[in-house]
Amino acid sequence: MGNVYFGFSHVGSVAVAVLIILAVMSVFSWAFIFYKWLQLKGLDRKNKVFLNKFIETKDKTSLEAFAKASDSIAGKLYLLNKESSSSAFTFFEMIARELEGGFPWLASVGATAPFVGLFGTVWGIINAFNNIGNVQSVTIATVAPGISEALITTAAGIFVAVPAVIGYNILHTKLSSLLNELDGFLEALSR
Repeated sequence: MGNVYFGFSHVGSVAVAVLIILAVMSVFSWAFIFYKWLQLKGLDRKNKVFLNKFIETKDKTSLEAFAKASDSIAGKLYLLNKESSSSAFTFFEMIARELEGGFPWLASVGATAPFVGLFGTVWGIINAFNNIGNVQSVTIATVAPGISEALITTAAGIFVAVPAVIGYNILHTKLSSLLNELDGFLEALSR
């Protein structure tokens, strides 16, 4: 425990700023990941209920009533397609753009967090060399604070990037699957 405290007790103001930036990136990434996971899971569940009803129901009147009561994208596509296929297609494109919102930001966090941490690493190493230049004899105590600062920011950058990249890949795959299913449904409706 004392070793961990030693690592944080010598962190300079630039490294603290880097750690704060990484903490903000991490909080927003996790919030987006949880929000998007719940959103996509809910939409997928609602669509599956409607699509099962669509397959099982032969009565168009009861299916239309179910679509109106349903809070699914598939149900809305079904109703809009009855009016015109172009309005259903426009609605689908609008929903796809809306659901893809935030993904570029999450990808950016995954791509840039290691470099933000690397900036802190470089700064820590610069501090270590400055400490070497300020003393006559070089000991581990001279360079340890700068090196520990460098390692802390490096680890923090990786800690932020890895969940963002994994979250992006899992969520984007889930979104692609949902959109492909809806696109197939829309094509089937227009036939």
